[in-house]
Amino acid sequence: MDGADDRVQPAEQLMRGSDLLGQYNRYESDPPSAELFVVKADLDLVLEAIMIDLVGWNLTTTDDALASALVERGALPTRHFSLMTVDVAAQDWQSSESVPMDAYDIRLLTAESEVPREVIGLVRSAYPPGHPDEELGSDDDIVRDIRRALDGRRLGALMQMSALAFDGERLVGLIMVNRVPGVSPTGGPWVTDLCRDPDLRYAGLGRALLVRALGLCQGAGESSVSLAVTEGNSARRLYESLGFTLVATTRKVRLPG
Repeated sequence: MDGADDRVQPAEQLMRGSDLLGQYNRYESDPPSAELFVVKADLDLVLEAIMIDLVGWNLTTTDDALASALVERGALPTRHFSLMTVDVAAQDWQSSESVPMDAYDIRLLTAESEVPREVIGLVRSAYPPGHPDEELGSDDDIVRDIRRALDGRRLGALMQMSALAFDGERLVGLIMVNRVPGVSPTGGPWVTDLCRDPDLRYAGLGRALLVRALGLCQGAGESSVSLAVTEGNSARRLYESLGFTLVATTRKVRLPG
């Protein structure tokens, strides 16, 4: 399925006087991001307003014509991904197959947690050169990004399902779940980070961390959990195997400025 379904409800408005030009969800990332932008007027008028009002922002949209027109005007295409969601009440997560979690030291993440420097090596090994989500930032960028996620400044408040997995003193897994403002699937509980050490000894750990988080969301009374997966990322097969379904196919661009 291409495009957004009727569950995608943008909240912010791009206006010119009393005229509505577009709607989007604003995510307080760095830079800010206009998520799932929907055109509501003549495309040329919308493009002009975007290039003035959203200078330097990221923008995602299911509208290929909008994305292509922005690229023609100097926007940098950065990501093509799928928005997926799962009904957490529909499964018995305790019976889902996964590696035993008691084999690992699971340390909960909170807003007050320190970001271990070991996370740098974990992220770089999980997203090496050539990976669809290749990590291009500096070491400090990685730590800063995790810090902002913990603080709730990246996408929303950190949720109690977030954790690190250690094998002895070796950091081998990470999952972060944040409550994104708005309603599902563009808001609510979101898996904002999930990665594991690529060593074959840890095969299945990513699935186990995700199943654990989904079970905790179910126990907390959450109705659904969402995430975004980049085109070409083999992790999509994992998500589909756990019942995640496609909501929208989305393009992301960085606007000039």
